[in-house]
Amino acid sequence: MYLEHQLSDLFFHNGIVIYGKKSISIFDLDVNLVIKLFEKHGIVLFRDFDLDGKSIKKFSNQFTKNYSQDAQRRNSRFGDRNIRNVDYGFEQVDLHSEASFSPSWPEVIWFFCNKAPKSGGETIFCDGIELWNSFSSEIRGLFLSEQIQYTINIPVLKDKKKFLNSKKNWLIEIIGSGFGIVDQTDGCLKMTQKRYAVNESRFPDKLAFANHLLIDVKHEPQLLERKLSNNRKISNDIYEKIKNNAKQITYAHKWQKKDFFMLDNKRFLHGRKQLSPVEGRDIVILQTKNTNFGYGVYTKNI
Repeated sequence: MYLEHQLSDLFFHNGIVIYGKKSISIFDLDVNLVIKLFEKHGIVLFRDFDLDGKSIKKFSNQFTKNYSQDAQRRNSRFGDRNIRNVDYGFEQVDLHSEASFSPSWPEVIWFFCNKAPKSGGETIFCDGIELWNSFSSEIRGLFLSEQIQYTINIPVLKDKKKFLNSKKNWLIEIIGSGFGIVDQTDGCLKMTQKRYAVNESRFPDKLAFANHLLIDVKHEPQLLERKLSNNRKISNDIYEKIKNNAKQITYAHKWQKKDFFMLDNKRFLHGRKQLSPVEGRDIVILQTKNTNFGYGVYTKNI
C-alpha cells in the first residue's frame, strides 16, 4: 500500500505526495487514479520509489501522447533524447511556465532528482490559480484583454541543411504563431508567438496565470523580447505587484534523491533558488507536449 500526503497549503487543493514502499513499484499505481490526483492537485510528488532514467520515461509514457522538443542547449540524459538536463548554473531562476513563449508549450513537465544538494538549490513552485486570484481587478483586466507577444529565435541545428534548401517562410500551425522566417545564415527560425498570460485551468471556473513574464530573458536564449500585443510594455509597477504577490504563495521544495514530480505546466510556475557551486545537484526534465487524457476530465464536477 502507498500513502498520500499534502505537499503545501499554499496551493489550491494543496498538491499531493505519493509515498512508495519497498514492496511496491511505481507501476503498481493505478493510472486513472494518478490522472485524477494530478488534475485535482496540479502537482504530484512521487517519493520513495525505486526510480532511474529508464523507469521515469516508461512511467511518463503512460500519460503522454507526444513530447515537446526541448532546447538544444540542454544535453540529453540516460540515452534518451526526451530526457534532458535542467539548465546549468548556480544563480536564482525566477518563476516561469516551461517554454510558455514557444509553439511547443508542454502540458505537463516531469522533474527527477538524480542527485540532491545538501543545502540550497531548492526548486520553487507557485500555483497560477492562487496567483491569479490574488490580483486586483486592474491587473486581471489587463491580462484578460491583452495578449503577450514573444519574439523568439529557435535554432534548428539538425535540420539546417533542409531549411537552407527551402523557402524562407515557414508556417507554424499553432494559434498565435502563423508564419516564421528561417534565417539561412544561421539556420534559426525567427518568429512571434502571441499568447495570453492567463489561461483556463482544468477546473471550469478557475483561471491560471502561467507564462514567461517574470523570468529574466538571460535565462532563455531563444527569447529575444516580450511585450503586450498592443506594442506597449508592462509597467514596472505591475511587475512588482505580481512578483510580491507570487512571493507570498511560493513553495520551496528541498530535494531528496529520486524525488519525481508530475507538474501541470499550464497552471504552475516554477523556478530555482540560488545553488552553491560546492553543493551541485543533478535534476533532469521531461516535457509532455500533449497528454493522452482529456483536459479536465476529472475536475469538471469538483
